[in-house]
Amino acid sequence: MPEVVIQGRKIGYEAQPRDFDPSPRAVVFIHGSGGDREDWRAQLDGLANVATMVALELPGHGASDPPGETAVDAYARWTCDFIDALGLRKVVLVGCSLGSAITQWIALEGKPWLEALGIVGGGARLRVNTDFLNGLQMAPAKALEMLADFALRLDPDPAIYSALNEKFKKTSAELVHGDLSACDRFDVMERIAEISVPTWIIVGEQDRLTPPKYSQFLKDKIAGARLDVIPAAGHLVMIEQPVEFNRCLKEFLSQLDR
Repeated sequence: MPEVVIQGRKIGYEAQPRDFDPSPRAVVFIHGSGGDREDWRAQLDGLANVATMVALELPGHGASDPPGETAVDAYARWTCDFIDALGLRKVVLVGCSLGSAITQWIALEGKPWLEALGIVGGGARLRVNTDFLNGLQMAPAKALEMLADFALRLDPDPAIYSALNEKFKKTSAELVHGDLSACDRFDVMERIAEISVPTWIIVGEQDRLTPPKYSQFLKDKIAGARLDVIPAAGHLVMIEQPVEFNRCLKEFLSQLDR
């Protein structure tokens, strides 16, 4: 898989199609806490005929060199450096959970290449239960299993749950603690209305980590934002309902052209 070196560190990613022109539109996906490029497999494989699809792996995740970060703005700077390194000139940023915080931060900072924004399972503030953060340090295996459970709908597909649980078993609890600590400190409640680029908001109807009311708040505050609430999905809506997710994203991209 391809990689790019930024500040002396290898940053992993996947792009579909692999040989792409950086000038037309690229959709850059940013995963959530403890995630990687595979969180966006259905989008990488299913939407490459619509635009260039790029899944970034944040520092410490997937094939990217450690360590991870503990602040959203630090991850956002890596993301901007990554986009600059690839020479992308017209970017739709789509981020889930921690990734959604990164996309909001970048939108509020303003970048000439940012065309539009996708907020997946996000919120303008992302508080994390202190007991859970402590659990990642005191009883990491149990905490990571709980995270896998809460990331999906109430009656998850057994295969999806098993795969996610196995993934988190292999994930560093310290890394996830840093990611969730970054989420916990994220708060743009007072600034969210400043976002001016076209914005798509999507959330699973059964999202227990960032409930749909968080997404409704975003829609109410961001002028012209589109909100899609997807049934039978939890926090990782792009994994649980990939067909519907891709349909909504494709519609949003078509609206940009109109």
